[in-house]
Amino acid sequence: MAPEDLDDGDPLSTATLVYVAPRSGSSGVSDYADDILKEARAALGSVVEVRHGGAGADSVAQVRAGRKAVARAVRAAEGAVIVHTEQSGGVLLPFWSLTLRAVRDERVLRSATLHDAPLGVWLPLRSKGVSRSRLITHALHYPFMAVHRRVERRVFHGVALTALTESGAEAIESELGHDSVRASFLPAPARDAILPAPRRPLAIGLFGYVYKGKGFDQLSRLRELVDPDIDIRVAGRGTLDLPSIDGVTLIGGVEGPDEDRFFESVRAIVLPYSRRSSYGPATHVASSVVARAIAYETPVIALRYLGLADEGEVVDGDIADLARAVNRIVRDADEIGALAARSADLKRRLTAPAAFSVLAGLWRERLRSA
Repeated sequence: MAPEDLDDGDPLSTATLVYVAPRSGSSGVSDYADDILKEARAALGSVVEVRHGGAGADSVAQVRAGRKAVARAVRAAEGAVIVHTEQSGGVLLPFWSLTLRAVRDERVLRSATLHDAPLGVWLPLRSKGVSRSRLITHALHYPFMAVHRRVERRVFHGVALTALTESGAEAIESELGHDSVRASFLPAPARDAILPAPRRPLAIGLFGYVYKGKGFDQLSRLRELVDPDIDIRVAGRGTLDLPSIDGVTLIGGVEGPDEDRFFESVRAIVLPYSRRSSYGPATHVASSVVARAIAYETPVIALRYLGLADEGEVVDGDIADLARAVNRIVRDADEIGALAARSADLKRRLTAPAAFSVLAGLWRERLRSA
């Protein structure tokens, strides 16, 4: 943030930020939130955190308690108030907190980042109890997609929205009838330098929290198609629960030095992404896996998917085409080196302060025009 942004005339310096986001360590969204909060504490007059569980993790009672916490924070604040929510599929509190009467007060600036653009909540009734039954989850949501979409449009009306990809911002404007959605990005977290990609073992990695659409279900097919001398290593929350496959090393969640060692053990991260849900439009990916790979200057080889563009080598076609690209690229020191250099350039540009500046600029603009 530039020094002139911190002068006495900065409306953020006296504003209260009520920030609604997942608990630390629970998801890629929570990792992003932690980065944004670090910047926000240095720029805002006061910051109040209201943290919650991930998709389908909170009971109705917990959502109600969270809403009360948001309302209390807003009422206790003096002067201008910003309520910012991190919206992601199946997570209830950020969405339903925007409907509070206290939050809809004229002195409150409401804003939200939609991590699973072009929609916010996607499954607005998926409480902890509902999520225990796929039948109930589908019965409450699939037949009523059009109704839920109208609800989302109404809730987000008047909310300042941001997306984490350019294509996601455009899709939000189309799907939710929203004007001027700002485009930002997932920042690459700060990480120490590790062994350059061309000097790492002949291996590829899959990384991240296991859920539908991330491509972990294609591991067996990928192992068949990737040359046998290229190791496949898989790390992230939930990966130890995946079926055992010969030639695939399942590592589980990694933090700190373990994460460093994982990235230093692979020449590239592979993303065999596929459609995540049958509920409405396709999701525009803002990949926390890509952000982490960039942090370690690790090349990314991905199937073409909405939202993935400049971060790595994007492959058209299917899993067989992806495997052919892997077999070619990871053996070629020059090509791996060029992709690693691209990641290094992104690491220099896609920082947490730069990502926060998008939000801060939007908040300043709205507060000054209020």
